[in-house]
Amino acid sequence: MNRLLYILILLSMISIALGHEEKLVNYVNPLIGTDSSYRLSNGNTYPAVTLPFGMTAWTPQTAEERWIYTYQADSIQGFRATHQPSPWISDYGDFSIMPMVGELIVNPRKRASKFKHEAELALPHYYRVMLDRYDITAEVTASMRCGHLRFTFPESENSFILIDTHPRGGYVKIIPDERKIIGYSLSNYGGTPDNFACYFVAEFDKPFSKSGIWTGEQFYPDSSEKNGDHVIAYVGFETRENDVVHVSVATSFIDIEQAERNLKNEIGENDFKKTKVEADKAWERELKKIQIKGASEDQKTTFYTAFYRCLIFPRIWHEIDKKGESRYFSPFDGKIHSGTMYTDTGFWDTFRALFPFYTVLYPRKDAEIIRSLLNTYDEGGWLPKWMSPGYRGSMIGTHAASVIADAYFKGIRDFDEQKAYEAMVKDAMVKSDVKGRGRLGIEYYKKLGYVPADNVKEATARTLEFAYDDYCVAQMANALGEENGYTEFLERSRNYLNVFDSSTGFMRGRNYDGSWVYPFDPIEWGGPFTEGNAWHYSWFVPHDIPGLIDLYGGKEKFAGKLDEFYRTTPHFKVGSYGRVIHEMVEMVRANMGQYAHGNEPVHHVSYLYNYAGQPWKTQKWVRRILDELYGPGPDGLCGDEDNGQMSAWYIFSALGFYPVCPGKPLYEIGSPLFEEVTIYLPNGNTFLIVAPNNSQKNRYIQSLKLNGKEHHKTWISHSDIMTGGILEFELGELPNKAWGRGVEELPYE
Repeated sequence: MNRLLYILILLSMISIALGHEEKLVNYVNPLIGTDSSYRLSNGNTYPAVTLPFGMTAWTPQTAEERWIYTYQADSIQGFRATHQPSPWISDYGDFSIMPMVGELIVNPRKRASKFKHEAELALPHYYRVMLDRYDITAEVTASMRCGHLRFTFPESENSFILIDTHPRGGYVKIIPDERKIIGYSLSNYGGTPDNFACYFVAEFDKPFSKSGIWTGEQFYPDSSEKNGDHVIAYVGFETRENDVVHVSVATSFIDIEQAERNLKNEIGENDFKKTKVEADKAWERELKKIQIKGASEDQKTTFYTAFYRCLIFPRIWHEIDKKGESRYFSPFDGKIHSGTMYTDTGFWDTFRALFPFYTVLYPRKDAEIIRSLLNTYDEGGWLPKWMSPGYRGSMIGTHAASVIADAYFKGIRDFDEQKAYEAMVKDAMVKSDVKGRGRLGIEYYKKLGYVPADNVKEATARTLEFAYDDYCVAQMANALGEENGYTEFLERSRNYLNVFDSSTGFMRGRNYDGSWVYPFDPIEWGGPFTEGNAWHYSWFVPHDIPGLIDLYGGKEKFAGKLDEFYRTTPHFKVGSYGRVIHEMVEMVRANMGQYAHGNEPVHHVSYLYNYAGQPWKTQKWVRRILDELYGPGPDGLCGDEDNGQMSAWYIFSALGFYPVCPGKPLYEIGSPLFEEVTIYLPNGNTFLIVAPNNSQKNRYIQSLKLNGKEHHKTWISHSDIMTGGILEFELGELPNKAWGRGVEELPYE
């Protein structure tokens, strides 16, 4: 072992043994990214109380709309069991629990209580707030499939807790002798079968003084069982000052019996404190896998909150049966299956950095997710593009191919490789008339080599993303000995050439007859592009950057085009979007030209200077983005979190490297944010990143060593990381323009 690495690990172990270890979970601020709304897409997060990859999350609800919780709101309507992955995607299987005193009020807005952020504490495993209207302290903690709530009441003869199944259909049954409410919430979103429901069992630790049901517009105080379009069960208590009522709630997508089993398995006889402690330990165990030194308090908050966000989606969907085996209700065929399932992720976002992050720290989890994708293929006939919980029609591309190929070429192969290839080929070749499956416009793409803009929306973006996915299919074909498939898909991966307009120097919309879309303005969002413009998508050829460089006339001209990208006046046209979205505003604020980090198509662009022989510019821009576009407060994300992608970019870039092309087992070097990072790998190895003279000014690489040897390449391999070792940066205030410039040092294969 490298001597320096050995000494540093030994010092870290001594620090832990002496109790000098920081409590990392306390650095997580789940309120980051909650300063959002439809017109202010500044994170679009909610403070999720859950476990890593937990099936159900719990959050305070400030509105019934898709923006469940926003920081600017001043009242809470309930504490919600949620499965929503994004406000752009409807929630499902959701219901809420609300305590109150005095008059029983069921309308969410009318029953809402004012609260103050000063009386609010949000952590990954625990949330606490004072409900001012009712003088109730509400607390929430969680297990994988359950919530544990604790309400401290004032003195009142009329203290209530209600369970609201929300107005999409539901059922409740009150069982006073067992101090229990059971039921289900209906929400058939995501193409789910008719028999889809989220079942719940809620157990209380105090007997009810009264109970009843509200449905529609009427109270039924003597009723114990109802179903309907909107059903609310309520139970009452006579409380003295500071009386506490505990509610243990289990969820299941299988049935009530399974919900009971989940409650027994995960909460059992645990009191609130025990559940909270176990949830705390679960998060701490994960966060300790990356330990940083030389970071400010704000940077620690930003980093570990990003880590937390990377472990929320995709969520587990499977449950443990009475034999201790995994099973799940399939949102694709409506049947119960043995095995595992994950859901709630948009691959258009997460293939870029989130899933590559899993290949480093969670390879077994990555393989399990891929096996789940193949279960989806078996049950629904296609790999998902966006799933929540079933197929969703959002976004473009078939990027499950990227997730599979990236895992495979990083040595993660605990799945049926042949079936995976078969599913990838179907996505790439077969037209589907059902939204959310396959590639829209595939028939044109196969015939013309591009998707025509006068026939299909977002056509140029589709062409570019299809070409990248074809590269991933080609590499799998080659690895599995499918020679014909390799030849065909590798050729198709060059279809990006068909939408490059050399007269303008941009990727551009092209019509069926071969003509270019006119008029053309590279700053116009939408049209032939997805959530971006020509400035953003003209760089999306991650699988063939040398080919893209050739289109621009060589490395110098390519670097010059990148320079123009960053210095172009940050004006924009909303085009077909028809509204100002926050990502555009953020460009102006950050003064980064046409760069719009708030959306994913540009996440790899800063690293492209490495390919052009000017890596010091990668270092410059990466550090600016880290410093200026992320932060520790509610407005600390410059765009949609998007299921962990925004956070995964931050984690990789803060470490000092980034996966420009998932599917290739290498990472481009940037500029690390901290003096020291220790990554505890799942194979037992340790990878250490050190930059002892790191500072806000010292961001440029002077020299780099890998395991004590000079490293002039602008990339490291996946195996370099996973075998363990030490990456040593010497940083300075001025660029070293000699480092990483040689042809043999560029990140080409």
